[in-house]
Amino acid sequence: MAYTDEQLGLAAQVRAALLAPPADARLPGWDALAATGFLGCLVSPASGGLGLRFADTVPAFAETGRAALPGPLVETCVLGALLLPECLHGPLARGELRVSARVGDAVYAPDADTASLLVVERPGGVLEALPPSSARLTPRPGLDPGRRLFSVAAERPGLPLGTRVSALPALRIATVAVAAQLVGLARHLCAVADIPPDAAECAASLVDDAAVVAGDHESRTEGEVVRAVSAAKAAAGEAAAGAAHAILRHGSRGHDLRVARVWSLGSAYGDTGLHRARLRAARLGVPELYRR
Repeated sequence: MAYTDEQLGLAAQVRAALLAPPADARLPGWDALAATGFLGCLVSPASGGLGLRFADTVPAFAETGRAALPGPLVETCVLGALLLPECLHGPLARGELRVSARVGDAVYAPDADTASLLVVERPGGVLEALPPSSARLTPRPGLDPGRRLFSVAAERPGLPLGTRVSALPALRIATVAVAAQLVGLARHLCAVADIPPDAAECAASLVDDAAVVAGDHESRTEGEVVRAVSAAKAAAGEAAAGAAHAILRHGSRGHDLRVARVWSLGSAYGDTGLHRARLRAARLGVPELYRR
């Protein structure tokens, strides 16, 4: 896919912002990203966002992956913009509202301790938004110190956001955004290990296709969307894992954070095995399997 000057320009702004000295040790780069407008990339201009199509943001999400940016970025930029009511979009775009989520395939909420709002799935598939003060957060062990995981026990009712079924389009877009981050990681690690980035570039092509399909889901069949999204996430996870293994074999030092991020993002929004299974089910036309 040939990117436009605007798409590449946004990616360049994001990359430059992530090189700036961090204002917050726990969330380096977030203030600088807010200044670029990227946090509101999917928020309408009327609410202070950039109003972009999701496909326009893929190169920029890849840059956040390359930098192994800490914090719940996909949850804020994608799920926040697509699931929360419009009255919250302005604070989100300005960087005043950070969102973590435990919905869909996610077992834990990433970086919930830094979030000002949690999106959780209740039993029965009902989604609610609530402040962290209305939930009990319990840290869970993980390999990635830059993407800390928490179990969430909602102790009080929150703001209803619909159901998991109604949120599927947003969850699939979030899955592709994570796949784009994995592509950025894979490219970086391939360069460090001095290995050909063929798998990363193949995955990048699938991510580009999935971004268009997932962003245009209303005019696509569900099977087409599932095939595109799952192919992208599986390929990106495999490419990044292959690059991480190459780093470990070569004994390169100083890249532990990015290797850990490969493992954590590889399992986020469904691991490779799950997406390969969904891809097979979608190709066989068995929706009761790929909707699980």
